[in-house]
Amino acid sequence: MSSNIKDVAKLANVSISTVSRVINNASNVQPETKKKVLDAIKKLNFKPNKIAQSLGGGSFHSIGVVSSRSSNQGFVPLILQSIAEVADEKGYEIILNNSADEMKELEKCLSMIESKVVQGLILLSSRINDLLIEKLYELNFPFVVLGKVLNEYLANRVYSVDTDNLADCKEALNYLISLGHKRIACIHAPLNYVVSKERLDGYIEAHKEAGIPVDYSLVANGGYDINQSYEAAIRLLKTPNPPTAIFATDDIKAVGAYKAMLELGLKIPEDISLIGHNNYDISQITTPPLTTIDVPILQLGKVVTEKLFDLIEGKTTDVRTILDTKFIVRGSCKRL
Repeated sequence: MSSNIKDVAKLANVSISTVSRVINNASNVQPETKKKVLDAIKKLNFKPNKIAQSLGGGSFHSIGVVSSRSSNQGFVPLILQSIAEVADEKGYEIILNNSADEMKELEKCLSMIESKVVQGLILLSSRINDLLIEKLYELNFPFVVLGKVLNEYLANRVYSVDTDNLADCKEALNYLISLGHKRIACIHAPLNYVVSKERLDGYIEAHKEAGIPVDYSLVANGGYDINQSYEAAIRLLKTPNPPTAIFATDDIKAVGAYKAMLELGLKIPEDISLIGHNNYDISQITTPPLTTIDVPILQLGKVVTEKLFDLIEGKTTDVRTILDTKFIVRGSCKRL
């Protein structure tokens, strides 16, 4: 059984409040008393609760990550890994806010701020109408958004890190169009997030610039996981006039489309072409390997976290940072 603060106080023959002052490095403790407490802590292998320390005025440092804004099965683990590495270098812990409900998300963030549990926040995405961003800006609390802020007033005032989702999706569609495809379907994520809307906008703009009418019957919500994107792909492929290519706004959705195509006896790319987005590891081991857009996810996590620490430490930093993506041609597309 692990030791607690009472055990330390008893062994050192001091009060619990004295042990607390030593843990929090208070100045009003005699050197000999401090030594007795530290010796007792060492002997008992006592591990102080860092959050309890912070409530007593100690040195617990943490940043909050609002992770519920991205349910993507491939993206979240990678971005959290990168954020954690930078935070660890700074001696900070990470506290996740994973509230699916928007109002609960807001309440939890405000509670963390008011109780001083976190010194800054990272939002893993941005909503079309974003109450949390507006409130955090109003409070002048350090936070950085991974994504684009649509609010015109806040767009150049809220710190953010992103890629050019509209441009890279247009590049992917232009590639399919250059191969002779005109009936191109799109499987997208729910459109209450800015990144989802931007990727769909890239699909639409590429059509318009090429003079190809957008057939909205070929546009389907693929949700957040493989099963939902599989169901969307089945619906698209079973239409009387099916697409010759599918653009999935995420590699996870592309894997769902792979499953649907194989189930329906379609060969890739002989019968249908497919493009994804994000370049997860899985895109390289599918058969054939997936043509996709490489997003520097680990770099996004590093830059967004470094930017947050710049704000926490009062340093000057760019309001908006855009990182480059790269279109990667593999074996999942074919000229008509």
